[in-house]
Amino acid sequence: MPNSLLKPMLIGISCLVCNGLIAQPDTIFGYAYDARRENLRYVESYHQVYNAEGHLQQSQVRYLSPNEELLATKTLDYEAHPYAPEFTFDNKVAAYEESLHWISEGRVRVRHREADQRWQEKVLTVEEPVVADAGFDAFLKDQLPRLVAGQTIEFNFLNPARLDWFRFNAQPLTSTQTTIELKVAPTNPVLRWLVEPILLTYQLPTAQGQAPRLLYYSGLTNMSINGEDTIVANIFYEYETRPPRQIVNLF
Repeated sequence: MPNSLLKPMLIGISCLVCNGLIAQPDTIFGYAYDARRENLRYVESYHQVYNAEGHLQQSQVRYLSPNEELLATKTLDYEAHPYAPEFTFDNKVAAYEESLHWISEGRVRVRHREADQRWQEKVLTVEEPVVADAGFDAFLKDQLPRLVAGQTIEFNFLNPARLDWFRFNAQPLTSTQTTIELKVAPTNPVLRWLVEPILLTYQLPTAQGQAPRLLYYSGLTNMSINGEDTIVANIFYEYETRPPRQIVNLF
């Protein structure tokens, strides 16, 4: 994780009551294979919950080895910002931690530490549109109408590992009636030359009330197992969704 510029998906477990509905958690599994798609490196187990309006509220993720050993955990809270959630990430096998916390509008504290070292932190000022960690997915989902129309979207990505933020863009590559493939890369020409782009495939809504889903992610992840290099992976996502449960008023 120390050298990552982008991060994959989101996660979470919570119980929210809103407008007479109890939002039931989504469960998402991401299967991360090596670049040749031969060996399973780890599994992401996401649990996330939305309010009645469909907005993500809180999330939690567990990173597991193929043998179901716990590798890392992450918790996220979207109350302060829908696309740049406050979060803590604890990579247990690499002895690495990082976090993000909003101080005020436009000002955010990012920090990280390795092994038993002291925390390294910085307060950043960043302009909208701003994205961080799992909010990357939420942002792209909300921008899908523009991306389907062929537009390129730019955003500022917060990176606690580097105590900085970077300008990125997302552009559509190919699309069908049911899916769209995107490429995400730095806007800076030097970084674009140094950093491989990330490729994503989304399933587009085919019925009213349906939400888009991330199906495939290819590129640099936020996971390190040896404490040094972050893993470049192809991640395939599977979903288990339960509908909201109506609250019955007995009084």
